[in-house]
Amino acid sequence: MKLAKEKREIDNAEQYALFAITPGWYECYTCPSRTIYLFTGDIWKYRVTRKGKTVRYSFASLGDKNLQYITQFVGNYAECLIQEKIKIYHYPLLPDNLKRPDSLRLVYPPGNKQDN
Repeated sequence: MKLAKEKREIDNAEQYALFAITPGWYECYTCPSRTIYLFTGDIWKYRVTRKGKTVRYSFASLGDKNLQYITQFVGNYAECLIQEKIKIYHYPLLPDNLKRPDSLRLVYPPGNKQDN
């Protein structure tokens, strides 16, 4: 039973992003000030889950942080990890990041502590 569940989770993962739903100050794990200003639609974090949105986050926890969860890719766990890595490593070139002054540009999305 447990083995079947874990196998099913490995075969059915998703790569998602958390986006800012309102303009304002958001926690930033790699910023010296620990906060950064995001506009509506800016990326806050990329991640992968095998559990799905409702197990990973409560509606209230996302709402409290003014974040929206969007599934970007569905596949097996390895495929989702690859998609996550691609998006994290391409983050420095996203318009979200490039519109900032050079001194405020980030290597990783504000909600990613590292490349995970």
